[in-house]
Amino acid sequence: MRRPTMTLHSGIVLAAALFAVFAAIAIGFSAPPFNSGDEAAHLDYAVTVWHGHLPVFEDGLTIDSTFGIIPPVQWVSQHPPLFYAVLAPVVGPLWDSGQHYHAVLAGRVVNAVFAGLTVLAAGWAARRVLPTRPGAASVAAVVVSLTSMFLLVGGAVYNDLPNVAFGALAIGVAATALRRGLSTRLVVLAAVVTAAGMLSRLTFAVFVVAVLVAVVCARGRGWWNGLVGKLVAVVVAAAAPALAAGWFFLRNERVTGNIAGSQPEWAAAHLHRRQHGFVETVADPGFWTGVFSVFRGHFTLDVTWPWVLLVGPLLLAVVVAVVPALRRNGRVRPMAPRPTTTDPTTTDRATTDPTTTDPTTADPTTVTGRRRRQDATDRVADVLVALMLVAVVVLVVFLQIRFTMQGGAAQARYGLPVVPVLAVVMAIGLSGFGRMLSPLLVTAWVAAAGYDWFAIVDLTGPAFHEPVTLTVSRVAVVLAIVALAAVLTLVWTASLRRSAVAPQPPTSDFPAVTA
Repeated sequence: MRRPTMTLHSGIVLAAALFAVFAAIAIGFSAPPFNSGDEAAHLDYAVTVWHGHLPVFEDGLTIDSTFGIIPPVQWVSQHPPLFYAVLAPVVGPLWDSGQHYHAVLAGRVVNAVFAGLTVLAAGWAARRVLPTRPGAASVAAVVVSLTSMFLLVGGAVYNDLPNVAFGALAIGVAATALRRGLSTRLVVLAAVVTAAGMLSRLTFAVFVVAVLVAVVCARGRGWWNGLVGKLVAVVVAAAAPALAAGWFFLRNERVTGNIAGSQPEWAAAHLHRRQHGFVETVADPGFWTGVFSVFRGHFTLDVTWPWVLLVGPLLLAVVVAVVPALRRNGRVRPMAPRPTTTDPTTTDRATTDPTTTDPTTADPTTVTGRRRRQDATDRVADVLVALMLVAVVVLVVFLQIRFTMQGGAAQARYGLPVVPVLAVVMAIGLSGFGRMLSPLLVTAWVAAAGYDWFAIVDLTGPAFHEPVTLTVSRVAVVLAIVALAAVLTLVWTASLRRSAVAPQPPTSDFPAVTA
């Protein structure tokens, strides 16, 4: 009974990832090249890496373009080089051969692929955060894929998406540690994710802290979950990002005087940005609407309905949280298989000991005691995971406050790292109202968010001088709509196949479903 539903939920995540790829390509091929100075600077960074060195702020851009907006300085040189190292072998040869517009389009396609991978990462992380709610976890991936700012970035050459993807993976690693405990595989994954994340953006340090705290608080059995094992895991997860990216931030310190590589004096003199106090920043409504306007798309500030896409599901999640009957909706408790063994010394015990037999024939007192202990363990894990998610959002927002205080802009792009976290909460709200109402809510939300995306794409004519780009955009739109239809079909099928009977609470004999 369980296997088809799990496959459907995985299909929802995959279809959402495909939608993100095609939707971002449609945006990228329908937008003019270098329609912002940031995109030109990011592509220049990749070309510079292709030429074998790192960019310098004062040297400006090394590329010479006849189109778009070219900034006077290299104002993204402070970012670590992982994204640009991936982009370099794609855009570098095209730019050097004089195919400048094709280099921009190729860079946008690469970033569209990053968008799809980020959705997969967000789906995996949501599954670790919500191990007993596979429906909500898959809807969280759908929410990420339909975030208009996420798709705008995916349709341009920006370095935000690797940071978002590795941030989601870090959340998944931390949640797994808090729920299952540590293992060799998880410690290795933590090291890889933290190292790659710090090579994406400095703000990923928030997620490194989340992983380290989760390692310390991990609950489980085995050597890794003892005092020495946790100490080794902390050292590994902390040393990996330090060794991978430490050299770059020391370079920032040497070149600019600070590890962030920021240039507040230049920004104040040339961009007329001024510094703000903490109270002034947090009391400014423009700060909050700027950072969290991730669903605004291309709509002007006076258009308020896109805020419903964010606020509506969050309010529904509050309703689900306070109504006990709704909290049980969508929860899955799988039956554990009968214990099997080929060891003749344990065969008799495995088939006669009431503590190891099928719970349907075991001593009810034993099963009840184990259920209560497991319930208590699950509640503690739920609280720890929730606190971790809240801390991540608070710290990311705090870093953005600090950035704005120093003269930085409060942009929705900088709110993207918290979207996978918000998507989990939003998904609980959208999927917590039963087998019929929940897919209706998801369908309505997807339709509104899909329109938000479609309004960005310009299908009236080629964005630049090559007519084929219009054809690519139109084909990408069709494929994106097909993927979105697949998402909704799978959501409805998975919901209707779900048992109408409320599942039993988990026990140590009934471990929570994990993907």
